[in-house]
Amino acid sequence: MTQKPRRSSRAVQAREAAREKAARFREREDERLRIAESVILIQDEIDDFDAETERRIAMLRQERDEQLIEKRQKLDALVVEMLDTEIPAQEAAERLGLSIGQVRSSKRSFEQTVSAHALAETPGDVTATAAAPASEMSAEATGDPAVAATDTSAPPAVSESYSFPPPGGSPTVPAQEGSPGSLQVATLPPGSAG
Repeated sequence: MTQKPRRSSRAVQAREAAREKAARFREREDERLRIAESVILIQDEIDDFDAETERRIAMLRQERDEQLIEKRQKLDALVVEMLDTEIPAQEAAERLGLSIGQVRSSKRSFEQTVSAHALAETPGDVTATAAAPASEMSAEATGDPAVAATDTSAPPAVSESYSFPPPGGSPTVPAQEGSPGSLQVATLPPGSAG
Protein backbone atom coordinates (compact mmCIF):
# COMPACT_ATOMS: atom_id res chain seq x y z
CA MET A 1 0.00 0.00 0.00
CA THR A 2 2.85 2.30 0.49
CA GLN A 3 3.82 2.05 -3.17
CA LYS A 4 0.62 3.67 -4.40
CA PRO A 5 1.20 7.03 -2.72
CA ARG A 6 4.73 7.12 -3.97
CA ARG A 7 3.64 6.55 -7.55
CA SER A 8 0.91 9.16 -7.35
CA SER A 9 3.22 11.69 -5.73
CA ARG A 10 5.79 11.07 -8.47
CA ALA A 11 3.13 11.55 -11.11
CA VAL A 12 2.07 14.83 -9.49
CA GLN A 13 5.67 16.01 -9.32
CA ALA A 14 6.25 15.04 -12.95
CA ARG A 15 3.10 16.89 -13.98
CA GLU A 16 4.22 19.99 -12.06
CA ALA A 17 7.68 19.85 -13.66
CA ALA A 18 6.09 19.51 -17.11
CA ARG A 19 3.81 22.49 -16.41
CA GLU A 20 6.78 24.62 -15.29
CA LYS A 21 8.71 23.71 -18.43
CA ALA A 22 5.68 24.45 -20.59
CA ALA A 23 5.21 27.82 -18.84
CA ARG A 24 8.87 28.70 -19.46
CA PHE A 25 8.49 27.58 -23.09
CA ARG A 26 5.36 29.80 -23.47
CA GLU A 27 7.23 32.77 -21.93
CA ARG A 28 10.10 32.31 -24.34
CA GLU A 29 7.65 31.89 -27.23
CA ASP A 30 5.81 35.08 -26.18
CA GLU A 31 9.16 36.90 -26.06
CA ARG A 32 10.06 35.60 -29.53
CA LEU A 33 6.68 36.72 -30.87
CA ARG A 34 7.15 40.18 -29.32
CA ILE A 35 10.61 40.51 -30.90
CA ALA A 36 9.35 39.34 -34.32
CA GLU A 37 6.42 41.79 -34.15
CA SER A 38 8.76 44.67 -33.27
CA VAL A 39 11.11 43.79 -36.13
CA ILE A 40 8.23 43.70 -38.65
CA LEU A 41 6.89 47.06 -37.41
CA ILE A 42 10.31 48.71 -37.57
CA GLN A 43 10.92 47.26 -41.05
CA ASP A 44 7.62 48.81 -42.19
CA GLU A 45 8.68 52.15 -40.66
CA ILE A 46 12.03 51.92 -42.47
CA ASP A 47 10.28 51.20 -45.79
CA ASP A 48 7.85 54.10 -45.29
CA PHE A 49 10.68 56.44 -44.29
CA ASP A 50 12.74 55.37 -47.29
CA ALA A 51 9.82 55.87 -49.69
CA GLU A 52 9.07 59.32 -48.24
CA THR A 53 12.74 60.28 -48.44
CA GLU A 54 12.92 59.21 -52.10
CA ARG A 55 9.74 61.18 -52.85
CA ARG A 56 11.25 64.30 -51.25
CA ILE A 57 14.53 63.79 -53.10
CA ALA A 58 12.62 63.50 -56.40
CA MET A 59 10.74 66.74 -55.62
CA LEU A 60 14.00 68.53 -54.75
CA ARG A 61 15.63 67.27 -57.95
CA GLN A 62 12.68 68.48 -60.00
CA GLU A 63 12.82 71.90 -58.31
CA ARG A 64 16.58 72.01 -58.86
CA ASP A 65 16.20 71.13 -62.54
CA GLU A 66 13.51 73.79 -63.05
CA GLN A 67 15.58 76.45 -61.29
CA LEU A 68 18.75 75.47 -63.19
CA ILE A 69 16.91 75.73 -66.50
CA GLU A 70 15.59 79.16 -65.54
CA LYS A 71 19.00 80.37 -64.35
CA ARG A 72 20.74 79.01 -67.47
CA GLN A 73 18.19 80.76 -69.66
CA LYS A 74 18.88 84.02 -67.82
CA LEU A 75 22.62 83.49 -68.19
CA ASP A 76 22.23 82.73 -71.90
CA ALA A 77 20.10 85.86 -72.35
CA LEU A 78 22.70 88.00 -70.57
CA VAL A 79 25.51 86.56 -72.70
CA VAL A 80 23.52 87.37 -75.87
CA GLU A 81 22.75 90.80 -74.48
CA MET A 82 26.50 91.35 -74.03
CA LEU A 83 27.14 90.18 -77.59
CA ASP A 84 24.42 92.55 -78.82
CA THR A 85 26.53 95.48 -77.62
CA GLU A 86 28.64 94.71 -80.72
CA ILE A 87 31.49 93.25 -78.74
CA PRO A 88 33.52 90.33 -80.17
CA ALA A 89 32.80 86.94 -78.64
CA GLN A 90 36.39 86.64 -77.36
CA GLU A 91 36.16 89.94 -75.47
CA ALA A 92 32.69 89.04 -74.16
CA ALA A 93 34.11 85.76 -72.87
CA GLU A 94 36.94 87.58 -71.09
CA ARG A 95 34.58 90.15 -69.55
CA LEU A 96 32.12 87.47 -68.37
CA GLY A 97 34.74 85.03 -67.11
CA LEU A 98 33.62 82.35 -69.56
CA SER A 99 35.36 80.42 -72.31
CA ILE A 100 34.67 81.32 -75.92
CA GLY A 101 32.96 77.94 -76.29
CA GLN A 102 30.65 78.72 -73.37
CA VAL A 103 29.75 82.09 -74.90
CA ARG A 104 28.92 80.52 -78.25
CA SER A 105 27.06 77.67 -76.57
CA SER A 106 25.01 80.20 -74.56
CA LYS A 107 24.22 82.09 -77.76
CA ARG A 108 23.11 78.92 -79.54
CA SER A 109 21.08 77.79 -76.53
CA PHE A 110 19.35 81.18 -76.35
CA GLU A 111 18.49 81.06 -80.05
CA GLN A 112 17.11 77.52 -79.67
CA THR A 113 14.99 78.58 -76.68
CA VAL A 114 13.56 81.54 -78.58
CA SER A 115 12.84 79.29 -81.58
CA ALA A 116 11.23 76.66 -79.37
CA HIS A 117 8.99 79.28 -77.74
CA ALA A 118 8.05 80.62 -81.18
CA LEU A 119 7.28 77.11 -82.46
CA ALA A 120 5.20 76.37 -79.36
CA GLU A 121 3.05 79.41 -80.05
CA THR A 122 2.63 78.67 -83.77
CA PRO A 123 -0.83 77.21 -84.46
CA GLY A 124 -1.09 73.96 -86.41
CA ASP A 125 1.05 70.87 -86.52
CA VAL A 126 4.70 71.92 -86.55
CA THR A 127 7.15 69.06 -86.63
CA ALA A 128 10.33 71.03 -87.30
CA THR A 129 12.77 71.46 -84.48
CA ALA A 130 15.23 74.24 -83.83
CA ALA A 131 17.68 72.06 -81.93
CA ALA A 132 21.24 71.91 -83.24
CA PRO A 133 23.01 68.56 -83.51
CA ALA A 134 24.43 67.37 -80.20
CA SER A 135 27.89 67.02 -81.73
CA GLU A 136 27.99 70.76 -82.56
CA MET A 137 26.89 71.76 -79.07
CA SER A 138 29.29 69.43 -77.28
CA ALA A 139 32.23 70.60 -79.41
CA GLU A 140 31.44 74.25 -78.70
CA ALA A 141 30.80 73.66 -75.02
CA THR A 142 34.24 72.12 -74.71
CA GLY A 143 35.80 75.16 -76.35
CA ASP A 144 37.08 73.27 -79.41
CA PRO A 145 38.98 75.94 -81.41
CA ALA A 146 38.18 74.24 -84.74
CA VAL A 147 34.46 74.56 -84.09
CA ALA A 148 34.79 78.00 -82.54
CA ALA A 149 36.66 79.28 -85.60
CA THR A 150 33.88 78.17 -87.97
CA ASP A 151 31.18 80.22 -86.22
CA THR A 152 31.43 83.64 -87.84
CA SER A 153 27.82 84.71 -87.50
CA ALA A 154 27.36 88.19 -86.08
CA PRO A 155 24.94 88.64 -83.19
CA PRO A 156 21.63 90.29 -84.06
CA ALA A 157 21.15 93.89 -83.05
CA VAL A 158 18.49 94.17 -80.35
CA SER A 159 16.88 97.20 -78.79
CA GLU A 160 15.66 95.63 -75.51
CA SER A 161 16.81 93.10 -72.94
CA TYR A 162 15.55 89.53 -73.01
CA SER A 163 13.22 87.84 -70.56
CA PHE A 164 11.98 84.29 -70.34
CA PRO A 165 8.57 83.35 -69.04
CA PRO A 166 8.05 80.87 -66.25
CA PRO A 167 7.45 77.31 -67.48
CA GLY A 168 4.13 77.23 -69.32
CA GLY A 169 4.07 81.02 -69.91
CA SER A 170 4.52 82.91 -73.16
CA PRO A 171 7.94 84.36 -74.07
CA THR A 172 8.74 88.03 -74.42
CA VAL A 173 11.06 88.46 -77.38
CA PRO A 174 12.54 91.90 -78.02
CA ALA A 175 12.09 93.71 -81.30
CA GLN A 176 15.11 93.31 -83.57
CA GLU A 177 16.35 95.57 -86.28
CA GLY A 178 15.01 94.47 -89.65
CA SER A 179 12.09 92.52 -88.17
CA PRO A 180 8.68 93.15 -89.79
CA GLY A 181 7.30 94.66 -86.57
CA SER A 182 10.04 97.30 -86.39
CA LEU A 183 10.03 98.41 -90.05
CA GLN A 184 8.40 101.79 -90.55
CA VAL A 185 8.54 102.03 -94.37
CA ALA A 186 9.76 99.34 -96.68
CA THR A 187 11.83 100.59 -99.60
CA LEU A 188 12.76 98.70 -102.72
CA PRO A 189 16.23 98.83 -104.23
CA PRO A 190 16.60 100.98 -107.36
CA GLY A 191 15.35 99.33 -110.53
CA SER A 192 13.29 96.66 -108.75
CA ALA A 193 9.96 98.55 -108.96
CA GLY A 194 7.97 97.13 -111.75
